[in-house]
Amino acid sequence: MNWSQETFTSKLVWGLAFSLTILLVTGCGNKSDSNSKAATEFVLKLGGKVVPVHSDLPIETAADIPESGFAVREIDLTNAKLKNIDLQKLSDLPYLETLNLHGTNLTDKGLVLIQDLPRLKSLELSYTRVSDAEVSKLTRFPKLKKIFLYGTVIKPQTIDDLKSNLGGATVYK
Repeated sequence: MNWSQETFTSKLVWGLAFSLTILLVTGCGNKSDSNSKAATEFVLKLGGKVVPVHSDLPIETAADIPESGFAVREIDLTNAKLKNIDLQKLSDLPYLETLNLHGTNLTDKGLVLIQDLPRLKSLELSYTRVSDAEVSKLTRFPKLKKIFLYGTVIKPQTIDDLKSNLGGATVYK
């Protein structure tokens, strides 16, 4: 082995060692948050479905809930008997992308409680009792791209405002 090969090999070994150290210290990109377990238990008690980040398979029973190290990506509470105040349990899920509240008793009071969902892309509010006043505030979710409002009293002007303020989000009504 000549000098340039030894130098290259030495740099390669050091680079790999450094990269491995970074992976061990920071983890391998596994997304988790401290609220996911409690939120999942709550959703399952209401008969809903939860899909974690890094999976397409739903968590269907309490026994399937990981002890830790996971984050919720999708929640489906279609026709669930939930109260507005219950939505506080879903208000701090930083990896949540899809929230389905179709046919629930949701009103503006509940919609206000959904706050810290920075990755929310799809929100299903069809056949709920939300109003223009709160729906117009959905612009607080900058990544929101799909909003379902079938069977609501939302006015066309509110829908137009949402579309323009959310960068061309699709609103289904």
